Amino acid sequence: MKLRLFPLLLLALAFCSCGSKQEKNAVVEDATIYESSDYNSSKDLIALYHQADSLVQIGQIDTEMMQLFVDNATAYAEIHPDDTLTPHFLLYAGIFEMDIALSTASESKRNARFFQAVDIFNDLTKKYPNYKNLPYCYYYKGQIYENMKRTSDAEGEYRELVHRFPDTDLGRNIADYLKVRGFEKSSDDIMHEISQK
Repeated sequence: MKLRLFPLLLLALAFCSCGSKQEKNAVVEDATIYESSDYNSSKDLIALYHQADSLVQIGQIDTEMMQLFVDNATAYAEIHPDDTLTPHFLLYAGIFEMDIALSTASESKRNARFFQAVDIFNDLTKKYPNYKNLPYCYYYKGQIYENMKRTSDAEGEYRELVHRFPDTDLGRNIADYLKVRGFEKSSDDIMHEISQK
């Protein structure tokens, strides 16, 4: 039985090592193309997003590529606010900014990046109040505040999500999460605090 497995293992190892070289070369070549692009088209931004996200999916975070997407997506949003893809670009820009923050070693720089992500999510909620994925803005802001150990702010974002989107799967899941976490303030208390700010 060991003799039958050995050739299979060698074949798998050879296949993996060849695939890795090709993947690395493809990433470098594509990155060169993206660096020379000015991202005036949504097509270019979509391609950049997919490349950065595909790396995230396999556990490789390219913060430079993600930052390139964030910068160009927010610039695109200013130039093309009425494009139907703009809210999607802003959502992904906020998520990438959050991911960059999570991979930043310095706490002060990490927190600055977290606040930049919160600003992107806030901008999205103000400018696109009917965006179908808006609940995720509140969810990610809650996640950011939890990472920063700002539990009352996290609770506020989660309660706002539940208050505004109670019939969504995410709203129901977060309502359950609030119960499990034992957050103490009522949604009215949170809403009052938000209105005071």
